[in-house]
Amino acid sequence: MKKAFMTYDRHYQVDFVEPALFGSFVEHIGKCMYGGIYDPDCGRVDENGFREDVKELIQDLGVKTIRYPGGNFVSGYDWKDGIGKRENRPRRKELAWGVIENNQVGIDEFIPYIKKLGIEPLLAANLGTGTPKDAGELLEYCNVEAGTQWSDLRRKNGQENPYCIQYYCLGNEMDGEWQICMHTPEEYARILKESAKISKWIDPSVKVIACGSCTNEIGHKTYGDWDRIVLEEAYDYIDYLSIHRYYNYHPEKRQVYEQGNTINDVPYFFTNMKSFIQTITGVCDFVKGKRHSEKEIYLSFDEWGLVTLSAADPGVVAQEYGFAEYSQYDAVIYGGFLCVLLSHCDRVKLACQSLLVNEGGMISTDSHGKAIRQSVFYPFQEAAKYASGGYCLKASVEEMPRLVTDHYGEHDALQMACVYQPEKGEIVLFCANLDREENVELCVDLSSFGNLEVLERLELYSDNLEDKNTFADAYKVIPKRIEANNPQKGKIEEVLKPHSWNVFRYRTGSQIL
Repeated sequence: MKKAFMTYDRHYQVDFVEPALFGSFVEHIGKCMYGGIYDPDCGRVDENGFREDVKELIQDLGVKTIRYPGGNFVSGYDWKDGIGKRENRPRRKELAWGVIENNQVGIDEFIPYIKKLGIEPLLAANLGTGTPKDAGELLEYCNVEAGTQWSDLRRKNGQENPYCIQYYCLGNEMDGEWQICMHTPEEYARILKESAKISKWIDPSVKVIACGSCTNEIGHKTYGDWDRIVLEEAYDYIDYLSIHRYYNYHPEKRQVYEQGNTINDVPYFFTNMKSFIQTITGVCDFVKGKRHSEKEIYLSFDEWGLVTLSAADPGVVAQEYGFAEYSQYDAVIYGGFLCVLLSHCDRVKLACQSLLVNEGGMISTDSHGKAIRQSVFYPFQEAAKYASGGYCLKASVEEMPRLVTDHYGEHDALQMACVYQPEKGEIVLFCANLDREENVELCVDLSSFGNLEVLERLELYSDNLEDKNTFADAYKVIPKRIEANNPQKGKIEEVLKPHSWNVFRYRTGSQIL
């Protein structure tokens, strides 16, 4: 049997795990908003037309932040179309996804909706067709209490209190050829700087997110240089740099760049994701050093996800929209992505899974009033519940099994993260076994915490890794509580099934020093 052995010491921390690391993303695409979250003609809905069943699942998921309203959509969107009386709102040809936008949902509906759920909005502004003036007016509408044109209009529209937007993303994927009014890095850097200045003048407390590289895929020619040029122009005016990445193991599914990856290449995805984070962090630190600055720029990984065969293709006008069907193995991959984010929580402070409902969603709906959890729902839910607000620990890996990929050599078979919750006195281990055929014997030394008591072991596993949750069988792939071995002097020995996602929880009385 393959073996993995590692040590986590209470004295060696990555950093605090910000709750905003467990965010998601809502865009006006396909049936994410219309026909998903908002569907006034379907079953149980609230007074604004939002589905109650979807609302309940979002609460159950535990998402902390939602990025809205895009996405490619935002680069052609006039936010003023989505305020005021619904019957007076315009219908427009939406250019990002080739549909008609009826503007029945805008910021005056969606932001109060998620605020009531205890979710923090990450608001995106249009810097494609939009201007710095437009970005400033949107923030004034949202964050100024009263006494100005746009704040008074918000109050007139029925929203007396300001929305208090904390995170403000200026543009979306402005380096992408598929983007409405894409920019060169120099063009975007200048518009960004002026938009950020206006935003900070309107509300000095707002955290500004700039567009970094929207992918690190081979073929994306501005990768790295884009980030450097943007930072060199606007470093003093921003707080976060945004990065995006979608991974695809379906060679028949082509998006912007040729991929050809197979399911055997999945272990490479995590090496690539780590490299992406580390490279852009390095660019941030290069500019910081060049400017002799003490200011730290953090990363907002505000679009990440796994491509399914039903995924929308950027720049393609005629396409069918439905919902993502995620397999049991996809849930293991999702768990691995979450482990990477946790292990880089010193620099990745915000992250948004893409998307929340239907198109790429962890939640799927139909027109008959049913809503289900996709398999990937569960790793996200568990990470958000057990890691948020804790401290991720550094791993010292002594032994790690490797898997051979089709195109990228050998890569780790396991993706893991360890989080300590000092206030709860708990240690949580998250582990994705990517090996689709063999068990792995896992040995973890946590002896620096003293004796440990098992609280729970959760396993998400199915004999057939292609199993999916469907409307006919909504609970085919779900985590199950199974018996865990008792740690011996703080050391854990467990067997991980092939293609499984695992969560181990232990109680300890020790405190991090």
